[in-house]
Amino acid sequence: MLTTVNRLAKGIIAVIYEVALLRTEVLVLRKANKKLSKRRRAKKIRIRLGGLLTIQEVQDLLDQKAMGK
Repeated sequence: MLTTVNRLAKGIIAVIYEVALLRTEVLVLRKANKKLSKRRRAKKIRIRLGGLLTIQEVQDLLDQKAMGK
């Protein structure tokens, strides 16, 4: 009986640690997603406020996007 309780307690502790790690990971990913979406929104707003683009400017933007900037 005591070994069963000990095993159960160890299992519960393992689950608690895993939940804590997953919560931390979710928070980190949420922050990263927020930064990324903010950066993407800023680019779109900048383009929108800039008015019409020349063909060369569009090509430059596409090249930057392809390079991952």
